[in-house]
Amino acid sequence: MKFHRIGIAKRLILVRKYEKAKSLLRPLANNNNAEAQLLLGYLYYGGDPNTTVKESKCWLEKSAKNKNPEALALLASTNYKSSYWSNEPENRKSFLLTLKAANMGSVEAQRSLACAYAHGDTVPQDDIKTMYWDEKAAKQGLAESQNDLALMLLYGVGCEVDAEKAIYWYQESARKDHNVPYAQWAAEALARIFHGEPYKELTDLNQSKYWEKRAQYLSGLEFRGHPDWFYK
Repeated sequence: MKFHRIGIAKRLILVRKYEKAKSLLRPLANNNNAEAQLLLGYLYYGGDPNTTVKESKCWLEKSAKNKNPEALALLASTNYKSSYWSNEPENRKSFLLTLKAANMGSVEAQRSLACAYAHGDTVPQDDIKTMYWDEKAAKQGLAESQNDLALMLLYGVGCEVDAEKAIYWYQESARKDHNVPYAQWAAEALARIFHGEPYKELTDLNQSKYWEKRAQYLSGLEFRGHPDWFYK
């Protein structure tokens, strides 16, 4: 029954009925349900104007204490004093928390580490580590990482060129109906690949037309504004 209530709460959040969602989540969270605690803490990021910094931090800390990796990832990415959060670690403390969350299985933390190593702002730029963490997240179904992993494989960034694997990861992303715009961008990339860009030997005009149509279809879908874990 508790999981059913969490599913209902997520649907209420999607339609911005935050108070009703919170009324379902609080009893579960007070009973130490880590997922309910995560959602209550996440509402600060997810659009609820009435979730305070204090509430968000409290619930996320409780969820993280209950070994929820996504709660730890959110704590690592947020500067509550400035009400600012980042897609990649901004200091050593944030990096270590993100690394811990990534090793616990947080897909968002894995993506954050990939971005950190790609940009080289808080850690030395490292294409191999970028690929390592993007592959971790890609295997969990994160379209952003699937796209970036495909791009690296296509051009041999941090690895040998492997167009077959690149196509595989682009297809994994492009087949999703729920992760616009990344799925759309993957379909557009596939259309270009099968049109002979960057490798003429991969030209397949029928495949190119298929992915062009797929991209057009995806472009008409609603943007998905919450993180990947929210929809699971």
